[in-house]
Amino acid sequence: MSFAGRVAIVGAGVGGLALGGFLSRLGVPFAVYEQARQFTRLGAGIQMSPNAVKVLRALGLERRIREFAFAPRSWSNRVWNSGDNLFDFTYGDEAEAKYGAPYLLMHRGDLHDALHSTVPAGSIAFNKTLTRAKRRRL
Repeated sequence: MSFAGRVAIVGAGVGGLALGGFLSRLGVPFAVYEQARQFTRLGAGIQMSPNAVKVLRALGLERRIREFAFAPRSWSNRVWNSGDNLFDFTYGDEAEAKYGAPYLLMHRGDLHDALHSTVPAGSIAFNKTLTRAKRRRL
């Protein structure tokens, strides 16, 4: 695959860093523009479905995230005022066998750090704000 231009990624969040990681693997030149002055540990828990874990696997991050992620055995949802069971989802080994990847819970900051490791040093420009966009014909 060849790409003559340079790709601009606006935002170095989970999506922007994942895209940067894939573009880097493909050899496509890119730059990430982030409005924050630096990375800080933001957010709380995040759930990663088996499909999302497959994306992380494709980036070469599955082994790393399994070191800090939690794999729940199940999830039960109940009616708030009676405690009656609404539904149960089974996770763990059974779900991984069925869907081909685990269901994982982790801190967003840990995921962000892992994704950051997939982009080359110097590819992120901090303290940048998008003020306008110009459409360019390819």
